Amino acid sequence: MRARGLLPLLLGAAFAAASAGAREAPRPRAPAAAVSEVGVHAGAGYRIDVPANWNRGLVVFFHGYAIDPVVFREGERLSPMFDPLLAQGFAVAQSAYSATGWAVEQGSADAERLRRYFAARHGRPKETYAMGLSMGGLLAAMAVETQPAHYDGALALCGAIEPTDRFMQRAFALRAAFDHYFPGLLGPLVPVPDGYRPDREVVARIAAALRDDPQAAASLRALHGAGDARSLPDVIAFVTYSIKEMQRRAGGNPFGNADLVYTGTADDVALNAGVRRYRADPRAAAYLARWYTPSGRLRRPMLALHDVGDPLVVASGAFEYALLAQRAGHADRFVQQYVDAEGHCVFTPAQIGRAFDALVGWSRGGARPAAGRLPD
Repeated sequence: MRARGLLPLLLGAAFAAASAGAREAPRPRAPAAAVSEVGVHAGAGYRIDVPANWNRGLVVFFHGYAIDPVVFREGERLSPMFDPLLAQGFAVAQSAYSATGWAVEQGSADAERLRRYFAARHGRPKETYAMGLSMGGLLAAMAVETQPAHYDGALALCGAIEPTDRFMQRAFALRAAFDHYFPGLLGPLVPVPDGYRPDREVVARIAAALRDDPQAAASLRALHGAGDARSLPDVIAFVTYSIKEMQRRAGGNPFGNADLVYTGTADDVALNAGVRRYRADPRAAAYLARWYTPSGRLRRPMLALHDVGDPLVVASGAFEYALLAQRAGHADRFVQQYVDAEGHCVFTPAQIGRAFDALVGWSRGGARPAAGRLPD
């Protein structure tokens, strides 16, 4: 996925990448809906779509990290990523969340209120699935872990499903290393300035610096472990914003690299000797771990789907969840699959539909899907 395609998603277009395959060709009409409702409930915007052939099933969808508020508008075409679900008769309920950024705390509560609202308005569903994109994948995992009485399974799409502190600490370590190679280019790291925003001018500055020092660029790519020269500037720009947002959300700096030994670069000795070291504020670090460290205690099945070339939520990170489930004694309820694609959450609607079908069949007593490449 080229850098120009990554930035809009990182700036909060929550469904842009998931429907990218549908945008390249004329969009078909959405499946007929008996109800399409947009409104505000308990301080959070929402959208509910119930198809004419409703099968009494519900998908609670959790969107990803958004810098700007997610807004649902009357009459707006529902993202094609949901077409396979609606075609099968499933209703879809989406909360916009009452906060932006790493809104795991708010998003989990807002989605639960919306799930209850849906049941009160349309009747209790016969089955309910959690489905989430990127950060929303973590929320889907959290939902099925903590509310197994309400959910029959979970589908995490490019989900950041490893412990949040581990996921975000890697981003912090990357940005600290960037500062070692390019001092002062992005300003302070602790704290990141209030006015920082990952706009195109910032991305261009990062890209120019990386072009001017190919060895440093190669070292940073090696540290990150995903993406390439095209996507790395967007990633560095975006994770800097997420560090800023979490520093403010947590009431301090939750990140540190004081005890990290950097490896894999062109000159590990020089980097470890020269990189600036930070220690996390304990209270802020505790907030980061609270929202959220998955337990792996699955009483319902969970399928995770990733694309191997994801430059933002690195696909290999999902293996951490497999280990959590294994340690908890629930490895039989987790499956990781992948598609051969490059970009963040670049699934086609058809791929999402196949993964969802596999989860539903598994949940209803069918065979556990095979780990590995998503079947065609």
